[in-house]
Amino acid sequence: MLITKQLIATGIGLLLLVYMACLPSYAHVPLDTKLKTDFPEDPYANDGVSFRVLCYHDARDNLRETFQSWPERGALDTSTLIEQFEWLRENGYHMVSLDAILAARNGGPKLPSKAILLTFDDGYLSMYTRIFPLLKLFNYPAVIGLVGEWLDDTNNGKVFYGDRWMPRKHFVTWPQVREMVASGLVEVASHSHSLHKGSTSNPQGSLPSSAITRIYDAQAKHYETDAEYVARIRADLAKNSALIAQEIGKKPRVMIWPYGAYNMLGAQASEAEGMPITMTLEPGSNTPDHPLARMRRDMLFFHDKVSDLKSDLRQQERYDGEDQPLNRIVAVDLDALYDPDPVRQDKKLGDLIERIKRLRVNTVYLRAVADLDHDGYADAAYFPNRHLPMRADLFNRAAWQLRTRASVEPETLYVYAWLPILAFESAAEKTASNQMIKEIYEDAAKNAPRIGGLLFGNDEKPGAFSGNDLTQFTHELMTIFKVHQPYAFTARLIPAASVTDIKAGENAAPTFASLLKHYDFVTLSLTKAAEDTSDTDHWLELLTDKVAQIPNALNTTVFLLPTTEGESRIPSEQLADQLRLLQQNGGRNFGYYPDQAAHDHPLLTVIRAAISLQTNPGKQP
Repeated sequence: MLITKQLIATGIGLLLLVYMACLPSYAHVPLDTKLKTDFPEDPYANDGVSFRVLCYHDARDNLRETFQSWPERGALDTSTLIEQFEWLRENGYHMVSLDAILAARNGGPKLPSKAILLTFDDGYLSMYTRIFPLLKLFNYPAVIGLVGEWLDDTNNGKVFYGDRWMPRKHFVTWPQVREMVASGLVEVASHSHSLHKGSTSNPQGSLPSSAITRIYDAQAKHYETDAEYVARIRADLAKNSALIAQEIGKKPRVMIWPYGAYNMLGAQASEAEGMPITMTLEPGSNTPDHPLARMRRDMLFFHDKVSDLKSDLRQQERYDGEDQPLNRIVAVDLDALYDPDPVRQDKKLGDLIERIKRLRVNTVYLRAVADLDHDGYADAAYFPNRHLPMRADLFNRAAWQLRTRASVEPETLYVYAWLPILAFESAAEKTASNQMIKEIYEDAAKNAPRIGGLLFGNDEKPGAFSGNDLTQFTHELMTIFKVHQPYAFTARLIPAASVTDIKAGENAAPTFASLLKHYDFVTLSLTKAAEDTSDTDHWLELLTDKVAQIPNALNTTVFLLPTTEGESRIPSEQLADQLRLLQQNGGRNFGYYPDQAAHDHPLLTVIRAAISLQTNPGKQP
């Protein structure tokens, strides 16, 4: 028996040696090399002013069983919540009140290290029956966000919850709220009166969050104006504030945006109604330079354990440097989806959504304008606007459907609005004025659901601006856009020759390096450059080497490969090989343009393995 065990041990040892010998690429890695699997420690955790906010919702016993009748991704098992509270206490985190945060911001006593504000949204009954007892046990202060419509007792014991009727008994009562407030541990915030639902935003019936949607009246064929939108938001916030004051004797000073969806017009409306503090679902630390009018919060989900909480508490507010996320991009012309027949157009959109979902990418560039006469200038748009004919209200619809139907958790799908910088023309203005361009950007932003980013196109008019002036103009456009889309990342599309001119051998990297400082990403269009060389693989290696010479540039550079060459389609196998080559040479963010879903080009079965974050995540140590 002993001999047998020795033989087995020897065999296993030999197998391990053979296995290791087959892995020459790892031979140079020291045995004590640490793999990077987490965010770094929060650099602001001990400055006495910064703090983080955790967003919880419901707490349930036997969570998984309850999902059979009422699935809710924001619910946690009660035992999980207890584990997280205990972990926070044992690891030096300190729960603080909103009063303590305001005092520290105003020069008063400093916050303790690792300061955290707890928030609980929606006012579920578990807030009183399960969470409140835990707050008392741990002596943790918290803020609760209440939706006035859900605390209504006038609809035969039911409330309209999201898109369906639910029993009123699932939510707290006002006597319970008053008891929690009287404890001194709980502060009540507004979570709106009737905005925690979707509202119709286009003729196709999309239902983005009411708090940010310009409502479309199908009967009148009318989109809500700025004045109508602001008046509706203010009326709702005022109604909920009055209700809370009536029930607990004090108006709220905090507005928690439903679904975390907000814009700056909404924030101004909240301040006007006595709530200068608003809370979002943007992750990260609330550093001294970040306004309380857009307080960041990290949301916990049903599957989150202590390890997930730990990562949340280290996540940066804006990815930069080594922590820049990977991006896999598919760029789409809305011209390819447009059809005068709404049924056929919906079919094309549905096919694209299914394709993006199967590809498992996390970014889609949507070209939101049309060039009907093919002269290089946008002369129609796919969103309501003041200057260009609207070919169809398609950008809103496509962006919303992609975000809600094509993303696969835990990944977030970022949909970018792709717009020209200067190349617009209309019947009134053959050469677009700066004011016209600014208004088009504003209309694109406010008539869209929450989107992930803005891509500035590579279509500048010769002589219209110098390089620096054009960059400054994009910053003006960015500011206008972010009034309505404050979450949006920014990217600038430029020719790959801006990095290296393969014919002249000249390096234009200083110009490229300066652009990297102005945008979250710079996207290199490889279309023309790839056509100008017979050895595309060598050129891609040269290009990535040039980018790598600039510190951290690979983290914020996107490589966008062409899928066509003239009238011909580039073979899918060739495109897949080029994507792999980019990754092998250090590229972290890459994709292709245009996607031709109607022709399955590039072939999904071929390209998926090369671009999918699921099969090809490309994580680095």
